[in-house]
Amino acid sequence: MDIIVNLNWLAVLAASVAGFATGAVWYGVFAKPWMAAAGLTDDDITQEASTYILAGVLQVVMAITLAIVIAQTGITSWLSGGILGFVIGIGLVTANKALNAAFQGTSRNLVIIDGLHAATAFAFMGAILGGWQ
Repeated sequence: MDIIVNLNWLAVLAASVAGFATGAVWYGVFAKPWMAAAGLTDDDITQEASTYILAGVLQVVMAITLAIVIAQTGITSWLSGGILGFVIGIGLVTANKALNAAFQGTSRNLVIIDGLHAATAFAFMGAILGGWQ
């Protein structure tokens, strides 16, 4: 329980915002290839507030989780935090997306776009959490 209490909550908030912003930029840049890989059209994309609220809440959950991992490993630098975030983004998140895609028949391009987004977002989040002690 002490680990939760002792988290740097401003760093968690900043990492959450960074993760959300990374997604906004990433999917802004890769919108067309992502939609093609997902088999979606402009009409399929919803812009409902509830979707963005859920995304924000989940960013906080991911930032808290990453902050706990960083605290438990003793990381105290932005570089080490960024590397750990990247490794988690590739080794856990992207690998899980690829595993699911293999059974679901999901496009390889979708896995690449989403997986590299996860690695980039987690790297930024990890850098913030690792460096802001």
